[in-house]
Amino acid sequence: MAFERVARQDEIPDGRGRRVVVGEVEVGLFRVAGRIHAMANRCPHAAFPLSRGELIGSVVVCPAHGWDFDVCTGFKPGYEDGFPIPTFAVRLEGDEVWVDVEQVLNDPRSARERRQSRPGRGA
Repeated sequence: MAFERVARQDEIPDGRGRRVVVGEVEVGLFRVAGRIHAMANRCPHAAFPLSRGELIGSVVVCPAHGWDFDVCTGFKPGYEDGFPIPTFAVRLEGDEVWVDVEQVLNDPRSARERRQSRPGRGA
């Protein structure tokens, strides 16, 4: 898979998310300080759609149980060493928003593999 067109920028509201589906992946789109962010749309606690939560700054609050996640990083605020909700690559072309769900930006395993595969680096 590659980048897929998912929405127009004006379809992504301020203060809350928008749900889209890319292939078989449900994605929440969020606007923060004029930038569009994409993350998996399921709270890990009870699989509730995060796009239905309230967006406070860059933090979305799950409406089911109050868990919160930074939509820019996928991490719970204050716990950046845990396992984040996957965030995906976003590309803008004019007013169109494109997302690539194969480009997970915050996967700790992928980052570790990239570091280890650099020339001159051992495992």
